[in-house]
Amino acid sequence: MAHSYARAWLWRAAAPCALPVFAGLTVLLIPLAVIGAHEASTPTASSGCSIGGTGATVAGIELDAVQMGHAQTIADVAAARGLDAYAATVALATAYQESRIRMLANDGSSLELTGEQAAVTATSLQYPHDGRGSDHDSVNTFQQRWLAGWGTVAELMDPVYAAEAFYARLVEVPNWQTIALTQAAQAVQVSAAGGAYARWAPLAQELTAMLWPTAQAAAAPAGAAPAVCPGLPVAAGAWIRPTAGTVTSGYGSRGGTLHAGVDIAGPRNTPVYAAADGTVLRAECTSDYCDRDGSLSLAGYGNLVDLGHGNGVTTRYGHLSAYTVTAGQHVAAGTLVGFQGSTGNSTGVHLHFEVRQDGAPVDPVPWLADRGVDLRALDAG
Repeated sequence: MAHSYARAWLWRAAAPCALPVFAGLTVLLIPLAVIGAHEASTPTASSGCSIGGTGATVAGIELDAVQMGHAQTIADVAAARGLDAYAATVALATAYQESRIRMLANDGSSLELTGEQAAVTATSLQYPHDGRGSDHDSVNTFQQRWLAGWGTVAELMDPVYAAEAFYARLVEVPNWQTIALTQAAQAVQVSAAGGAYARWAPLAQELTAMLWPTAQAAAAPAGAAPAVCPGLPVAAGAWIRPTAGTVTSGYGSRGGTLHAGVDIAGPRNTPVYAAADGTVLRAECTSDYCDRDGSLSLAGYGNLVDLGHGNGVTTRYGHLSAYTVTAGQHVAAGTLVGFQGSTGNSTGVHLHFEVRQDGAPVDPVPWLADRGVDLRALDAG
């Protein structure tokens, strides 16, 4: 699984999150199937069905963009390991009980630790985190303990490793797929409050239903994925921001060559939407491989979607983890076309977005600004 997750930069790319530029739009969700402990049905909606990678209200609980990003990672790891949706449900309930689905460092102030143990535990503060705790030597979304053999502090402060470690122990639990959620979680965590996980079962079930389709798309081989999100509501003829995230690299010269678009970085598998009405010109892998993350030594855009909008205007969506459209398909503004990834000539999760006029690239920032879209606004990235 190592090639599926470039762990160090994945966390750095997913960490910065703010409010969505489409905060005024109502989140559209397909009715969610409830996933019970004894069911293995596939959910039918995605967390990113508005401007993905943003906060959501789930089972009456408000989760911010950071929490939703960690939740997606937990679901992604389950799908990548070939586990079913119930595994993600158990993990999400556990993570909410333990940390409220936040990556917690530990300041080492617990009186249960020796001086040396406290110093090692406090090194967790050197890694990206959402807050700090002080329960023994516990860290991360699952409050895993390095003194209990879960891994090194550095490993445990990687959200992907944390999820993998949880699932590695979960699958060793006898009958974990059929026993109650709280029993499965407690068998992994051995918590002093083992019955508390049941309280979060409705939240975890609904979260899994929201996240699982995107997780499955990420786990599948490169290329086409099912269109698991409805489109955004967009007025006819309007232009929109194509994805949530922060503009991390602008248009212009980069190392002596033209960077012909802008890079917008959000959490892995943040949905990418058609910026305007148009027709799909191509949707394909443009690199030697697209079934895993690329690198600077790999040429091409990875998974790429090009849209034609008429009057010589085209838009380009590169480095997708997967795409959901086919060549020749007509799409409306706000149609889901793929998910942010890092395929092709890329070193981190983002969308490479271009606007071209008669085949020549133009700077998307002023071009879209003229059409009422501020790419640099502090939004959901």
